[in-house]
Amino acid sequence: MKVIQKWSRLDNAAKIFPPTSSKHDSNVFRFTCELYETVDPQVLQHALDRTIVRFPFYKSILKRGMFWYYLEESQQRPIVKEENESPCAPLYSADRPGLLFRVCYYKKRINLEVFHALTDGVGAVQFLRTLVYFYLAEKHPDCAGGELQLDGRASSQEQIRQDAFEQYYDKDKKVRREKANHAYRLRGAHLPDHRIGIVEGVLSTKAVLKNAHECRASMSEFLTAILLCSINDGMAVRDRLKPVAITVPVNLRQFFPTQTARNFFGIIHISYDFKGSGASFPEVLAKVRSSFKELLVPENMLEIINRYASLENNFVIRAIPLEAKIPCLRFAGWRAEREDTAALSNIGKISMPPEMAGFIRLFDAFVGTGHPQICLCSFGDALAISYSSQLESTDLPRCFFHRLAELGLDIEINSNLEQSEEEEADAVL
Repeated sequence: MKVIQKWSRLDNAAKIFPPTSSKHDSNVFRFTCELYETVDPQVLQHALDRTIVRFPFYKSILKRGMFWYYLEESQQRPIVKEENESPCAPLYSADRPGLLFRVCYYKKRINLEVFHALTDGVGAVQFLRTLVYFYLAEKHPDCAGGELQLDGRASSQEQIRQDAFEQYYDKDKKVRREKANHAYRLRGAHLPDHRIGIVEGVLSTKAVLKNAHECRASMSEFLTAILLCSINDGMAVRDRLKPVAITVPVNLRQFFPTQTARNFFGIIHISYDFKGSGASFPEVLAKVRSSFKELLVPENMLEIINRYASLENNFVIRAIPLEAKIPCLRFAGWRAEREDTAALSNIGKISMPPEMAGFIRLFDAFVGTGHPQICLCSFGDALAISYSSQLESTDLPRCFFHRLAELGLDIEINSNLEQSEEEEADAVL
């Protein structure tokens, strides 16, 4: 008897990722949980087997349809492996469809890598928290008394795999088209074999928040201003003809309630003109704060949802075959890249049951992308700030962490680049 496989459409935000993915830009991101003990691969496999039952759509593979890509249910079993590839290596291949995520480990670290077409950072955190919960529950049964809540409420499978863009799209609302502005781009030699260079800084969450609050800023506003100033530190005078623009992903769940574990995020652009405005940190921070206040409102977030979804729901675009859409989507991706200098993504606070907290040192996140990106997330008082880029130059992360160190913050620096830890620490701090 022929088995009919279940399928589902890609959510709205996911549609751009398959045609724009390449070795240069894998659209893969990584979440890491570092324990205080060496990872047991057999127990981790058991935990993954239990986790996948809660997230069955993670067993999907990506296929091409007549008009759009789609996800199809598969029977492939995800297998835990020791890390043997560079971070955020490509996961999607049109010629060899496979699972869109991988779980690997290295010493004390559990790594979850996900192709962005499957889910966003919030959805991946839900998966990793569940994976770590089942791992520690088997490894240390005495700590399994605490109950894991993904978002404070019980979620059904339909709620977890819901396309929230469709839920909140208002087809009667008029959509404004914004004019794209070219931003300053960081250039230079790339690492060989499309490798991602990572510089990770671990700081005290309380100490960074104290500095941000003294400036009457949130952590995102504070670090975005520091990133803008750090980029300006390396710019030539002629480069300042273009603004520096930071892309900031926004979790739309904080504005529109949903329990989806798929993509549901929008993008805001924080732009600063160093030629026409002052270059001091207070001046930059004041502009960043006003931009966040202006853009982070429900009305603008609904505008973003409608802008994204209106294209998908346009009758003419829907009728165009996928093969003809792909060049258009790649052009749209290339055009969007010209609006960005770098990106900053604040994943926020990650929590686990208190009984398990003593086994976990930190959570961290990286992105495999063509342009530099900073991700931050906290667990307890451990704030991990990670810089990822394909550029050989480490000037930007040096300036960024040096500015934080000048505020009196203690920073532990780790990197996968070739410099020794001692050289790296001396250079940065």
